[in-house]
Amino acid sequence: MPARFCRNCSNLLYPQEDKEYFLRERRRRLLYVCRTCAYREVVQNLAEPVHRHVVHHSASEKTTVRLDAPLDPTLPRTHHVTCAKCGHHEAVYFQSPVGRNDEALVLVFICVHCKNTWLSSDEQ
Repeated sequence: MPARFCRNCSNLLYPQEDKEYFLRERRRRLLYVCRTCAYREVVQNLAEPVHRHVVHHSASEKTTVRLDAPLDPTLPRTHHVTCAKCGHHEAVYFQSPVGRNDEALVLVFICVHCKNTWLSSDEQ
């Protein structure tokens, strides 16, 4: 499949179903759409393959804990946990998907004192 580029801004075009056309005409139509500007073009050659790239991640790949996360004022804080490393009772936390299909979420805790990280599934 050759890459297609926007005629207005030269960014990559992505395939997308035209849902408005389907509601109006009760027929399906495929578009190439620019994610930067409003340019759209109808796919003329439906025999041309359209590529779908799905990337599967593990939880460890997605979860990157920054050392300054405990200083982030936008993260929620709790005093109802105990750090197994230093015994401190304050941590920031956020949700992270777990598993291949991102069906389950766990809480990731970061101790504000020693920056130790643990998951809610690790707690007893």
